[in-house]
Amino acid sequence: MRRVLLTFFAILLAAFVGTAWYLYDRGFTRSWRTAVMQEFRKRGVEVYFRKLSLDPMRGLVASGVKVLDVGNKRRVLAEIDEMRLQVNIANLARGEPFLDALDLREANLALPLDPTDPKSARVEVARLNARLFLPPQQVYLAHAEAQLFGIHVSASGRLINPQAFRRKPDEKPQKPPAFLTKLIEELRELKFEAAPPTLAVTFTGDLEMPEQIFVEAVLSGERIQRQSYRLRSLNVSACARDGVIDLRQITAVDAAGALNVSGFVRTTDGEMDLRVESRIDVQALAQAFGLLPQLGEFVFYEPPQIELVVKGTVARQPQVAVLGHLGIRKFAFRSVIFEGLEADVSWDGERWAMREARLLHRSGMVFGDAIQVPGDFRAQLRSTINPKPLQPLLSGVASKVLGEFEFTEAPAVIVELRGSALTLDGCTARGELRVGEASYRGIGC
Repeated sequence: MRRVLLTFFAILLAAFVGTAWYLYDRGFTRSWRTAVMQEFRKRGVEVYFRKLSLDPMRGLVASGVKVLDVGNKRRVLAEIDEMRLQVNIANLARGEPFLDALDLREANLALPLDPTDPKSARVEVARLNARLFLPPQQVYLAHAEAQLFGIHVSASGRLINPQAFRRKPDEKPQKPPAFLTKLIEELRELKFEAAPPTLAVTFTGDLEMPEQIFVEAVLSGERIQRQSYRLRSLNVSACARDGVIDLRQITAVDAAGALNVSGFVRTTDGEMDLRVESRIDVQALAQAFGLLPQLGEFVFYEPPQIELVVKGTVARQPQVAVLGHLGIRKFAFRSVIFEGLEADVSWDGERWAMREARLLHRSGMVFGDAIQVPGDFRAQLRSTINPKPLQPLLSGVASKVLGEFEFTEAPAVIVELRGSALTLDGCTARGELRVGEASYRGIGC
């Protein structure tokens, strides 16, 4: 009898080992894979995987995983090399929801930027480690860490009613917004000379009311480079809820100074209200991102001081109004050196104004106001600057004529400009000119 029992247990052990080896090497049958995929479908997620196997060390493992579009299963939303499944055997036997948790270890995730285009660029998420629990009617992300565009990302949070997050079969998928494509392009251009920046994200909410989901994000990094421009540090703190993105703090510091931004953007209607204070090297920043090539004609001996309030909407038809103060100390424009510029400025896309503007030169000062509205330009200026040093700003006949004058005393000019636009043909001028001691072609006058 003892020998019979030993033989029976040996056969049973061999069968168990053989079955385990078969499940590890060949995987579960198609019916098992279908059962697991249906379990995902009940939770509002369409998933396909090439192989479902039993690993002696890691348990149930799904390989070659693809997350599909519910409305069109030909569209792949994400690809994961493999993930570990935690199954409740008792619930499986009773026919109840049996998928308890998912584990990802050093996984790689590929997200197509445009699910409607199979050839579109993909966002690669590397070294993804995550622990996801799936209690009834909930999704609980205990933790997740990954590398995204060289940034170390961590996330955690809880969402209820995940079954509500599914697109209707007849609903057309949305193409990615242009700004998202541009953002990804810019992130790929960044280089990190120090430790990778860190982005921490937390979230909580109800997917039946997605507008009320609360998301908080904190980003920090040092020695960030884009071409020849370098940031010493970058810190961003923001949260989103009830359709409002609250930019609590954006602080960027370079070799010249700091940039501070705060305010909010409402996603429902695109309304925004931002406060901007800048002392950074705007010229180097604009050059690195290919913006405002006109700044190349300037030389700033100190960073411009900019204080702006930006209001408006960034919806389909953007309307933005900017109001603020500009202060520049010593600078040069086309080899002409000025001692400073100060002005209160406003702009809304169609209209602009400059109030109490003062342009300082070692020979004098220009001060006045200017306003441009559609079809109407007006300006009042007073000048005590010697025009001779300004000759490099002119060209052609005007430069030649000015070169034949010599001013011992700076002329006093009062001029009023009015017309349809700020051009030589678009406006007329009238005013008063007072010339002190001067000469023309060496002849005193």
